Formats: sequence, C-alpha cells, structure tokens
Amino acid sequence: MKHLHGGRNIKRFREMLGIKQEALAFELGDDWTQKKVSLLEQKESVEPAV
Repeated sequence: MKHLHGGRNIKRFREMLGIKQEALAFELGDDWTQKKVSLLEQKESVEPAV
C-alpha cells in the first residue's frame, strides 16, 4: 500500500485551486499564518481535525 504524504496533498490541492499560502491562511482564520500553512504542507501526517 502506498503511503500518503498529507502535507503534500494539501499543497497540491491548494495549487490546483490557484491560491497562495497567504490566501489559504486568511481563509482558515485568525490563528493561521503563511508560515503555519508552510509547516503544515511539510508534515508527513496531518491531524484529522485540521
């Protein structure tokens, strides 16, 4: 079974939508920043709550 890289999937989805990390952070709410989105996209596994 192929292992999924959760953060990379988020990055691919964001890029398909044609939005930058800053825009995604803005849409996610006050506690999100571009840096936090960047770190999320680097994570191998992403918590289901996210």
